[in-house]
Amino acid sequence: MTISLYSQSSENITLSDAITNCLSVLEGAVALVYAPQFCQLLTLDNDGNLLNSYDKIISNNYQDSYIFEARIFNPNYELRWLNENSGKGKAVLISENELDNYLSAESNSLDIIKTINQKYLLWGEKAKTQLNNNWQRLSAARIGSLDIPISTPLSQDKRVYLNFREYLQVMDNFGNVRVGEGRLINLEVK
Repeated sequence: MTISLYSQSSENITLSDAITNCLSVLEGAVALVYAPQFCQLLTLDNDGNLLNSYDKIISNNYQDSYIFEARIFNPNYELRWLNENSGKGKAVLISENELDNYLSAESNSLDIIKTINQKYLLWGEKAKTQLNNNWQRLSAARIGSLDIPISTPLSQDKRVYLNFREYLQVMDNFGNVRVGEGRLINLEVK
């Protein structure tokens, strides 16, 4: 049984514009963002604002000027954005659901023969610092602290995982298979 993975893209678009265009499918999304000063997890609110663990809005000007990569995801969709030139770059929306006109390019699809669910272990243990109800803090002496947008209480024996899915596709006429794509899914406490 094959499934399809759909994608749409836009070139020369700001992160804030990409979020605005895709907001209707990114409900409850988490954002993994990279800037020169940090790698941070944020949440996306219903108005398209990125919020940190103190519920402080990351301004559109800051997003478009300093963030160089973002992956904004929920269980059904992932929006990727890469700053290529002065706050504008390429945005790609991927999903197993067919896509409407969220971004400027027509929707493409990959024929997928199998999916593999994977997990990344987020480094660190529960920190002593208390955050608001929807956030937990992980810390480790080697890396410092990382605020995680999860409401599930952590205990010292629990860990946080970033779930993702690999999509396998046939790459040639000989039946060789490769990971054609991967998509972030959600955060999980185990």
